[in-house]
Amino acid sequence: MLLERKSYKELLDWKNSSTEAKAILIKGARRVGKSFLAEQFAKNEYKSYILIDFSRPLPGTLQIFKKYGNPRMLDEFFNQLSLLYSVPLFVRNSVFIFDEIQKYPQARELIKHLVADGRYDYIETGSLISIKKNTKDILIPSEEEEMRMYPLDFEEFLNAIGDKVTFNFLKNSFEQKKPLGNLLKVVNEKLRIYMVVGGMPQAVLKYVETKNYNDVEKSKRTIIKLYREDIVKYAENYVAEATAIFNAIPSQLAHHDKKIKYSSLKEGDRFSSYKDAINWINDSMVGCLCYGLDEPTMFDGFSLQTDKIKCYMVDTGLLLTLAAGDNYLTSDLYKSFVLGKLSVNKGMMTENLIAQIFTTNGKPLRFYEIYDKANADNKKYEVDFLIKQQNKTTPIEVKSGNAKEHASLDYFSKKYKKETTKPIVLTKGDLRETDEYLYLPLAMAMFL
Repeated sequence: MLLERKSYKELLDWKNSSTEAKAILIKGARRVGKSFLAEQFAKNEYKSYILIDFSRPLPGTLQIFKKYGNPRMLDEFFNQLSLLYSVPLFVRNSVFIFDEIQKYPQARELIKHLVADGRYDYIETGSLISIKKNTKDILIPSEEEEMRMYPLDFEEFLNAIGDKVTFNFLKNSFEQKKPLGNLLKVVNEKLRIYMVVGGMPQAVLKYVETKNYNDVEKSKRTIIKLYREDIVKYAENYVAEATAIFNAIPSQLAHHDKKIKYSSLKEGDRFSSYKDAINWINDSMVGCLCYGLDEPTMFDGFSLQTDKIKCYMVDTGLLLTLAAGDNYLTSDLYKSFVLGKLSVNKGMMTENLIAQIFTTNGKPLRFYEIYDKANADNKKYEVDFLIKQQNKTTPIEVKSGNAKEHASLDYFSKKYKKETTKPIVLTKGDLRETDEYLYLPLAMAMFL
């Protein structure tokens, strides 16, 4: 079975953007489907392609790069690779795939000259963290475009399970501000399954094949194990700190305010001790960082409270697996959530879902927190997410339960009335609008 990915269209737009030779680097966490997408695209959109997997290249490949990989010998470079891989090359209708490019960064440095040569296109794939580690002394080609790839989103998941109706129904309802009515329960059930399975292609394919959560969990646990191994391989001098951050993501998100609490990771430690490790989690694209903001009008830089960070998982299905642990069948969290209790654990899963949706859609993750010193009890107000809409800030609260009061949204909207749009409450309930708030089902977050 082939999964329909939106990233395919991104690649198609890239290919059609110019008739000249070009290169693109597909970045993403391990196992999000970068290599499969690149080869599928090459098969469909070019007359021929050569796939060079630098994690296990054909014998002789690296010797060709070393001997002929320079601007003066590209004719022989292409001839040698064509013969070695038994693939004919066609000018402007062939593409090279440099898979796991981080394993041989010299090939990436050569991209500048390959693109200038003009005969073929180039698709590179790799995980961002290992790319950064292995390119310290490499000249990064300016000719190289970049594309980020994430786990399947809800629309892609619906397509994978053969549902071609729900997404358009949701979109039309959102645009018309029309409640879902009796179909809300159906939508929430499909969303719950998506949150359990997640969007990693390996897990989705296993679910489509067997409909068995045990099989899905085996796939996800394999990925979690791989991520832990990557930390040991690539986190350099902060392996212990990166491991602590990664393992603590569920417990940190289980707190009411969900911020990383450094002292809980190791007694006495502070942000400075974990700064590099946190950046590693972000660069690996395993986690998504959400930064605190001082002011909603200062959205893009120096107003960030860089020590106030929430760390979400890039995939909500993986979060559930990480939180449930090895004995997931006995985990109250796992059982409760699989049985349909979206409100479990103070909304850890639902808030991570929204963070995943915003990250996939290219929205930076920001939250707001303040202690009102004018208040006698120094009351704290926190808004889960802030996004930009129409040059204004939209405050968003995520509710897995049925809370009717929204004190933080009220405070924020009153304090920054001129800078904000109507607050949004994302909930498992139906769409409705009042003078104060717009209530949206969780699944509609993808349209914001």
